Amino acid sequence: MSSQTFEDSRLVFLAPWDNWVIVLVLVLAASALLLRATSYRGRASTVVALSLFLLRAIALGAVVLTVFQPALRHRSVTRVPNQIALLTDSSRSMAIIDGSGAESRFARSKAMLGRSGPLLDSWRKSHRIESYVFGSSLRRVGLSALKSQPAADEETLIGKALSALRKEAGAEELGGVVLISDGIANGKFAKDALTAPDREFIKALKAPIHTIWVGDDKGFDISIRQVLAEQFAFVRNAVSVEVHVEVKGLRQPAELPVLLKKEGEVLARRRLLVKPEQSDYTVKFEFVPRRVGMYAYSVEVPTLADELLKSNNKRSFLLQVIRDRIRILLVCGRPSWDQRFLRRLLKQDPNVDLISFFILRTPASLALVPPSEMSLIPFPTRELFETELGGFDLIIIQNFNYGPYRIGAYLPHIRRYVETGGGLAMVGGELSFSSGGYYGTPVAEILPVRLLPNTLRPKHLISEADFRLRLSDRGREHPIMQIGSGRRDLDQLFATLPPLSGTNRLAGLAPGASALAVHPKLRANDGRPMPVIATRQIAKGRSMSVSADSTWRWAFSANEPGRFRRAYERFWRNAVRWLIDDPELQYLKIIVQRHRVRVGFPFRYTFRAYTTDYRPAVGLKIEYEVGQLGGGGAESKTIITDENGEAHLTYRAVKTGPHRIIARAKVAGRKTEVQTLVLVKPRGSEGDSSRATPHILKQISEISGGKHFHESDRLPQLSFKAPRVLRVNWRRDDELWSSWWWLLLAVVLLGVEWAVRRRLGYL
Repeated sequence: MSSQTFEDSRLVFLAPWDNWVIVLVLVLAASALLLRATSYRGRASTVVALSLFLLRAIALGAVVLTVFQPALRHRSVTRVPNQIALLTDSSRSMAIIDGSGAESRFARSKAMLGRSGPLLDSWRKSHRIESYVFGSSLRRVGLSALKSQPAADEETLIGKALSALRKEAGAEELGGVVLISDGIANGKFAKDALTAPDREFIKALKAPIHTIWVGDDKGFDISIRQVLAEQFAFVRNAVSVEVHVEVKGLRQPAELPVLLKKEGEVLARRRLLVKPEQSDYTVKFEFVPRRVGMYAYSVEVPTLADELLKSNNKRSFLLQVIRDRIRILLVCGRPSWDQRFLRRLLKQDPNVDLISFFILRTPASLALVPPSEMSLIPFPTRELFETELGGFDLIIIQNFNYGPYRIGAYLPHIRRYVETGGGLAMVGGELSFSSGGYYGTPVAEILPVRLLPNTLRPKHLISEADFRLRLSDRGREHPIMQIGSGRRDLDQLFATLPPLSGTNRLAGLAPGASALAVHPKLRANDGRPMPVIATRQIAKGRSMSVSADSTWRWAFSANEPGRFRRAYERFWRNAVRWLIDDPELQYLKIIVQRHRVRVGFPFRYTFRAYTTDYRPAVGLKIEYEVGQLGGGGAESKTIITDENGEAHLTYRAVKTGPHRIIARAKVAGRKTEVQTLVLVKPRGSEGDSSRATPHILKQISEISGGKHFHESDRLPQLSFKAPRVLRVNWRRDDELWSSWWWLLLAVVLLGVEWAVRRRLGYL
């Protein structure tokens, strides 16, 4: 609509007085009239009194008008049309194809506007029409360009869109709003009932808001509405997960599988029987995490062909698995000083939950009384190595021959336990390694050393000579051997430690193993120094071998009381922490501000690197990857640590779901790798439900004075605020009060009134 220009005239008052002056003049004039009227009571006839009163009123009126300075104002004005805003919801939920037809809600909205051309033309006669789309923000889009717009916004922020519209309109008058949406709102208008501040905000717009609801709630859809799970859990303790499933639009009973997955691997499956008359269901899972760390889990229901929305059939969550206490199983073949010192050390540690067994009688022992009358229990083979094995963080086999206790059938369980993340340490003695019959067994396959055949004579399997350990280059760097006050002190400390008494003979290192300390004289089959302390990474687990059974000697010192005891305690505590893969021993760490972020928002993470003696690793080259878990396409990049051994990065995820951060570096020539997870969540609840609801739209219309409609073929006839005059082109004032006859009239009237009163004797 073009602007309309026309001329008009009207009476105005030009007096520059303040309001209180005008009020005072009116009060004085009224008082004068009132006093004069009361003075005639009983003294003059009604005709005379009325005549005198009218003369006084006309005279005072002429005086008052002279004071107010009346004028006749002529002006040329332009009437500018106000704005009608067409707001179309472009969020993801508008892309749903529901039961109203073969087109999406957004497509039907655009088609409705397209078919309403004649009605829009009639509105343009008095208003200016602006078209917008909104989701997470408000964007001006012409009606012609609306056809190419997608429905992809993550949120439906109706309140934010209206607030932005008011700010954009500024001083321009808003004649009304036509809001087209499916009613799935987020943000401040997401509740079933609008709050008092929301109502006041709508009223402050001072314009009718007509809402048109697009969609229906009759289609078939399965959605996981909520997953209730703790963010933290203890390793080997049961974790409960409660899942709330909504099924709507079902026509006949059906059975749906509900899956609990850990990074794509199915952990549990439940069968859910759904009925047409019921929409809300609860499914419970329970599982036991076996390893410490952060893991991504998901609950999923397979999508069906006729579902309205397929993105709400899966919901992910992160679980940080931590330790409450370290559970250790110590199995010893017979009592010894080595067993006594190690058992006492572990039991004194408040962070260790120790289960220890050592053999006081064997099945071949001579029994003079029946077993039922003995207090010693038989070795609980099945309970330890089958039923309860997965409940331990670490197994220590100390001078133990498995043969007499029928454990051979359970040795594959121990190998599988280590491969899936457990820790295993074998300590020497005359019943360990080859002397304990482990050659060729599944346990031998996961040890860090190669064993000699059992067929050799005992003197070829054990050396009884005393010796002092010699650190290897790898041992000087390994966290297990950091038992001194620093690296410089380490060689001196091992040179003064009490010698060890005897060792099991070994064939050498296993593939991929590391020798931390070696025998000064004995040689392996390959001619290299025979390993005494060795470690190995086995799939997800770790193993360690100590071929001597006399490390307890390190707990004694003749020169410095307590120094060697500290070395003994540090050695075994370091060994336990390394075997259970304690995160505190890692040379490379990833620190994330928040593990749960919104899609599109940047989050910061830091790589922190240490040298082998745990000082900041300055100038270390770190190779890293960041990307969606299981999504592929993550590129490998590099970064260098600063003077604090840190490197800071920022990442902005464009897809929802778990994302993995992987960092790799070489510390002292050895590769190390760490990783963590970040769960990227949607900005709003657009992908949670397909249910279109008109409740919020109805309330908005009622509060603003607008009307609410369900979608139709064309826009309905609506009413808006009429435009007001916004601009005056020119004006001219003809002053009436400044004419001489106006003042003469006031003087003459006052004089006539005075003369009449005098003649009649009413002075």
